[in-house]
Amino acid sequence: MELFTQRLILRPWKLSDAERLYQYAKNPNIGPVAGWPAHTSIENSREIIQTVFAQEETYAVCLKTDHAAVGCAAISIGSQSNLNLSDDEGEIGYWIGEPLWGQGLIPEACIELIRRSFEDLKLKRLWCGYFEGNEKSRRVQEKCGFVYHHTNKNIHWELMDDIRTEHISVLEPMRVWLDEEKEESRYCIIRRIQRNEIARLKHFLYEAIFIPEGSDPPAKNIVEQPQLRVYTDGFGTQKGDYCLVADSGGKAVGAVWTRITQDYGHIDNDTPSFAISLDKEYRGKGIGTELMKRMLGLLKAQGYKKASLAVQKANSAALNMYNNLGFETVSEKESEYIMLHRL
Repeated sequence: MELFTQRLILRPWKLSDAERLYQYAKNPNIGPVAGWPAHTSIENSREIIQTVFAQEETYAVCLKTDHAAVGCAAISIGSQSNLNLSDDEGEIGYWIGEPLWGQGLIPEACIELIRRSFEDLKLKRLWCGYFEGNEKSRRVQEKCGFVYHHTNKNIHWELMDDIRTEHISVLEPMRVWLDEEKEESRYCIIRRIQRNEIARLKHFLYEAIFIPEGSDPPAKNIVEQPQLRVYTDGFGTQKGDYCLVADSGGKAVGAVWTRITQDYGHIDNDTPSFAISLDKEYRGKGIGTELMKRMLGLLKAQGYKKASLAVQKANSAALNMYNNLGFETVSEKESEYIMLHRL
């Protein structure tokens, strides 16, 4: 089985990978923090490939540019995990060579493993853990939508023969029914946007435009008008730039994002304002509400005291959702309300 992402190939390990594996796995900055000893020789790496990496759903993470292994990502299902899981649950594990750190490659690999887990393997729940002090692993889990579940303190870790504290996070998908008559459903998770998805915000910006019943939709290039470009230009470079996406099948099908800029919902220079939209077939299924809740929690965790948005008065569905989430109208214009949520 081979899996593919924009930049990566995930494939089974081969004995010919041993030398490349040793090149990365001998680094003491890689294994010990993840709970396994640094490799001591090419022969040691070859033995690991023949044993540990021979398990099903264990993949060499390879760049598409040369197909050479630069890391590892795996799904440990049921009893294969050390977390005492049922047969319909899995644990995600991963690492990548130090020269590849900071490029978003492991989140990209994990998002594909999440798709594989829920879509192909039909798992109901995924778990992931990191040891105290492994902040890089914690951030990967946050980016992929895992949320903190519990902590195991003072455990003896046999591979390293030491005492550790392990933090465990969980990912439980929403089940979205696209066609109830055909009993067609798909999973959906909420995660951070990837850098290679930022350009898709223009698509979601267009989908966010409210079109009254009986009106024709505007031209697609309306998002290039100056008053709309403030929502997307240079996203990720300004204060208050945060984005979560709804992921189904490894693809972003909805997004909620915030900025502090002179947009329609702007209140002041300390208050992020919202934009949100979903692809049409995913609307009315509770995903928008979940996106908003997650973003409100993220903003609160970042220290913001309030958040704002603008909504068309005629958009009753969105207005009801915002009211139910605790937004209050603080001002109004001819056709829209400005609403505020105190965090």
